[in-house]
Amino acid sequence: MTKGEKGFIYSCLLFTLISEMLLSPFYPQLFSDYFQVDGVQATSLFIICCRLVVIVMTPMWGMVAKRWGLQKIVTAALMIMGGCKILLPMSHTFPQFLGVSLVLLFFQSSIYLLYPAMVASSKNADERVKATTTYLFIFHGSVIVSGIVGSFIIGLSVPLNCYYIFALVDIMLAAASCFLFPKKGAAATWEKVRKTEGLLKGVKWSREFLIYLLTAFLFYIGHHAIRPYFTVFLDNSYALTKQEASLLYVMPSIVAIVLQFFLPKRWLQSYVAVILIGVTGITGGLLFIQMLAEDIWLFVAIRIVYGICFFVSLAAIDILFFQMGIGRESPLSYSLVTSVQNIALLFSPMAALMMVQHNGLEGPFLLSGFLLIGSALCMALFSIRSYQSSSYQIKRGVGRHENL
Repeated sequence: MTKGEKGFIYSCLLFTLISEMLLSPFYPQLFSDYFQVDGVQATSLFIICCRLVVIVMTPMWGMVAKRWGLQKIVTAALMIMGGCKILLPMSHTFPQFLGVSLVLLFFQSSIYLLYPAMVASSKNADERVKATTTYLFIFHGSVIVSGIVGSFIIGLSVPLNCYYIFALVDIMLAAASCFLFPKKGAAATWEKVRKTEGLLKGVKWSREFLIYLLTAFLFYIGHHAIRPYFTVFLDNSYALTKQEASLLYVMPSIVAIVLQFFLPKRWLQSYVAVILIGVTGITGGLLFIQMLAEDIWLFVAIRIVYGICFFVSLAAIDILFFQMGIGRESPLSYSLVTSVQNIALLFSPMAALMMVQHNGLEGPFLLSGFLLIGSALCMALFSIRSYQSSSYQIKRGVGRHENL
């Protein structure tokens, strides 16, 4: 891929993530104050419906991209996304806002395929690690920008007007794609990604891959179960302003941005499984401590360490996928992993709501801690299975790199 194509992909991902997460920390407040509904119940319903759309559509777009090409799909999706974002501020009721959001996500889910497509075009393992960590840099940068800016936008009389700006950006990106991709060189790059892709067809549903999917499911639900009511937890536990609460919300992402420049990528690539097991287990323990922290500075310190572990484990779990056989042979099958992630994101608000109802606002931290420890145990099982499988292949004269 050329630098221009990579720049376009990074821009699409950046603005899509910011627009999606801009008001998400304050959904309970937004739905209560702006639409006059029960904010807690509405937040769970909104997240569940949105995740259902992404769960269904992400692998569907993967199959469509295999037939029609990702370039055409992305250009059309950006135009429709721009139209939906123009309609969002015109919503006067919660059902209207929900309906437009679902249509938006129907097409926006195709944008998420740009990341594995870019990794698929990497020439070697080092480039794949660089692409993965750069994506995480953009992801966490989006969390920081959306969290901080969102804390000010939520205080406006009409906070949804901010979507007009993102609508303009989407239309500009769609226009840019028309000028960027007609060249034969660019078309050849996308065609190469398509030819190396065997989405769903020929996927080997080995035990190792199924264990990996279970690990990813527990991992993402563990990290996201604390998010829907995190700012509400802070409001009830500490005397903080909305800006201070937003800063704590995005603290792990700030840590991740800093860590991006110091993370030894070769070391991460070489010991990815061991690192993933260790930091995921540690993160689960940190959430138990964070739940019990009464002093705000202790809470901040734990949040910083949590951010370090979160970033390293996020990079490790993606790198591990692209080191696996299915990740190398069919990179856009990452949409299957994305669907598992979104299933986790679907269950996380429901699980969080149940824990809040039965255990108070500390409940999500308790649940997340146990789930992350469970994810670490699944990762340990995955490593054992992979080691046994590779030993068997070596005995048959097949190199380890052909198995994992």
